[in-house]
Amino acid sequence: MTLAQLQVLVAAAKAGSFTRAAEEIGFTQSSVSQMIHTLEKELGVSLFHRSRSGITPTSIGERMLQHARDILNITSLMTQEANSARGLASGTLRIASIPSVASRLLPGLLGSFRKRFPEVEILLLEGENDEIHSWLNNAVVDIGFTVHADKNLQTLSLLHDEMMVILPDTHPLKDHVTLPFSEIADRCFIMPKDGCIKNLLHKNSITPSVTFEVRDVTTILTMVQEYVGVTIMPELYIPEITPKVVAIPLHPPITREVVLAVRDWQEISPLTAEFAIHSQQHVQGLGQKPVAK
Repeated sequence: MTLAQLQVLVAAAKAGSFTRAAEEIGFTQSSVSQMIHTLEKELGVSLFHRSRSGITPTSIGERMLQHARDILNITSLMTQEANSARGLASGTLRIASIPSVASRLLPGLLGSFRKRFPEVEILLLEGENDEIHSWLNNAVVDIGFTVHADKNLQTLSLLHDEMMVILPDTHPLKDHVTLPFSEIADRCFIMPKDGCIKNLLHKNSITPSVTFEVRDVTTILTMVQEYVGVTIMPELYIPEITPKVVAIPLHPPITREVVLAVRDWQEISPLTAEFAIHSQQHVQGLGQKPVAK
């Protein structure tokens, strides 16, 4: 069993096809097929179901994939630590993020991190909480920005993201410093298509009568601007440049906690640890205070 075989195994599972995997990793299709066949023969099990539509891991194949990812992560960590000992900062950092963090925080954060470590390759996946938790648990990514992290994960708190009422900038309530939900309870409500927001509102006894459910934030804000309805969303969702709307803090205040999550802080690479520290410093530099524990 070789590292190359394990890399091919992971690539094939991700691509769902030996041909596509070969294209992505620069091997020939025949060499990918042969390496998988050799690995299956060595292990004595079938790793993939094969069909005309592609390949899918078998039950034992899924378990072997997890072991393969763990081994590849360990070898990557060894390489990074060796590079660090030689005063080098290189390697690959795999990050996952919920959309609101990806759009508001990550551009500046990744830009400043790249200036410090120009040789580091950064891979970014954007997804919802459940997807990010799965990617972390299965070692698809090294670190993730999320809220309400899975209990199997370890977290580092970054900031509190406050829920805001969004109204047209000509609305009679636009000058209020804060707004209780009762002021907008009978109005047409546009619900962001985000399960975490729904759960957070429900947890705080807010159950709006939803008329529209929309995923795209820009569409929601434009609908508010045109008096289609009002909405409540986290502050990080709101673009720096908005249509003709105002954002007013909800009263009593409701916040969600944005965290950095990993499988185990004791096992992360030096590069991942450096990114976590850099993220905290970046948030502080923006005037945000890390969440007190």
